[in-house]
Formats: sequence, structure tokens, C-alpha cells
Amino acid sequence: MPLSPTFIRLPFRTLFLPAPASRYLRILALGAFVAWLAAWHGVALPQGLYGTDAKTRSVTQTVLGIVGYTRWPGDPQPVRLCVVGPTEYADELLQGAEPPHSRRIEVRRLRLDDATLATSCDGIYAGRLDDEEWRRLAERIGPQAVLSIGERRELCRVGCMFCLDVRAEGVGFESNPEAVARSGVRVNPRVLQLSRRKAAP
Repeated sequence: MPLSPTFIRLPFRTLFLPAPASRYLRILALGAFVAWLAAWHGVALPQGLYGTDAKTRSVTQTVLGIVGYTRWPGDPQPVRLCVVGPTEYADELLQGAEPPHSRRIEVRRLRLDDATLATSCDGIYAGRLDDEEWRRLAERIGPQAVLSIGERRELCRVGCMFCLDVRAEGVGFESNPEAVARSGVRVNPRVLQLSRRKAAP
């Protein structure tokens, strides 16, 4: 049975708007949330990245914000974030963008069939993997405490913890609370409390 993803949103709980307007404002709110999440944790990008594509920059801030509010058993330093599969928005992550304070993040690209993937990664940034590729990757990770973030929204329906939602209006993300609960890592509840459940299609 497919799992129900959760859509992250700012708390516009008292707004009642026609569906198109409500959706548009929610996407704008997600963009504001990304900026707030980055600022809340002190995420900073290297000086050379400020002129890059706005979507890629927002994805970088979103991913670093999620990583910054995740805790692992043993508190790995640095957090090893592995980029797997073909990607559209991971270039700035791979160039070394990271929070400037307590948490260091080491980002590298690994092949999907890399033999060390299951033991060398604290987090997985999954690119444009199809559902079956993701399932095989998840089987290899097994019971390891690993944060997972996907570029495809659909991956949250097959067990990925967080999935990006990149649109012309801005960048948001969805979460799969069941996958978060099973992951072995702890995500700050302030982030999860900003979400609402969406029924599976």
C-alpha cells in the first residue's frame, strides 16, 4: 500500500481561499519557509553561489536546513551526504555549500551501485531515480540511520523521507512521516509540525 506523504506548509490555517489562489499562496509560503528555515539554522552559502540559479539555490538551502535539523545516533562529524543518481539541482551542494556553525556537511556523488553506499552515507540525496531504483537503494540502506531526500516528489510515496517540490513559483518539500519514524534519525518537531497530511491518491 502506498504511503501518504505530508505537504510542508506555513500555518495558513485560517485562510479560506478558492483552490487556485490557495495553492498559489501556499507555494509562495513554501518559498518563505525555505528562507526562514535556512536563516533559523544559520545556513550560509559560499559567496560565489549567490549568482546561481534561484531554484538551485533554494534547493540547496532547503536540503541544508533539513540536514541541520536532523540528529543521528553518535552525532557524526561531518555529516556525510551522498548524492545518488542523475540530478537537476545538486550542483551547489556538491560545490561545498554548508552551514557555517556547529554542523559540517561533506557532500559527494556516488554511483547507485557503489559497494560502499550503505555504510558511507549519513544522508542520501536521491536524484531522478524511478520507484524501483529507489526501492533497491532503500533495501541496501536497510536498518542504517540515514536521512533521505529526493528530487522526485513521487519518491515520498515509496518510502523516501523528504521530497522536493520545485516549481516556477518556488521550492517546497513534502515529507513521509512513516518513513521519518522508521529512519533511525530524529527530525526537529518544529519542522514536522508545519506539515499537514494529504490523503494518498
